[in-house]
Amino acid sequence: MTASLERWLARFETALLYLGVLATFGMMCLTSADAISRYLFNSPILGALEITEKYLMVAAIFLGLAYGYRGGLFIRVTFLVDRLDGRAKLAADYFAYAVTLSFCLFFLWATGIQGWRGLHDDTEISTLPILVGPAYCFVPIGFLALTLLMLTDLPRLRRRQSLLFTQESPSGT
Repeated sequence: MTASLERWLARFETALLYLGVLATFGMMCLTSADAISRYLFNSPILGALEITEKYLMVAAIFLGLAYGYRGGLFIRVTFLVDRLDGRAKLAADYFAYAVTLSFCLFFLWATGIQGWRGLHDDTEISTLPILVGPAYCFVPIGFLALTLLMLTDLPRLRRRQSLLFTQESPSGT
C-alpha cells in the first residue's frame, strides 16, 4: 500500500468524520429550535423530524464508521480468543477479519443498490419538497470508507497490528 493512498484515505475518513459531526450538531440545533418553537410559540418547525431522521441521523451514524474502526470502537468478545496460543489466535483473527470484511462488502453492495435506486426515485419528505433519495447515499459512502480502510489494514493483521483488534483508549488519556 502506498503512503499516498493511505494519506488520501485518511483525508477522506477525516472529511466524513467532520460531516458526521456537522450532522450531529445540525441535529442538535434543529431539534432544540423545534422544541423551543413548539412549546414557546406553539409553532413547530415544518419538517424538522423528517430532516433529522432521514438525513442528519443517518449521516451522523454511517459517516463515522471508518473512524470507529480506526479508533478500536467496534464490539469484540475476546474471552475465548485471549486463551488461544499463537497460531490458533492468528487463525481466529483471520476468521474474524474475513467475516467482518464480508459483512462490509455485503452492506456496501446492498446499500449501494438502495442508494442508486433512491437517487432515481422522486420520493419526497412528507412535509417539504426535499427528495429522500440522496440520504440513502450516506450509508454506502460510510461502508465504502470502512471497506477501503479494512483492505489497507489487511497487511497489518499478520503482525498483530490490525486496527480491528486495537483496544479503545480510555477517555482522558
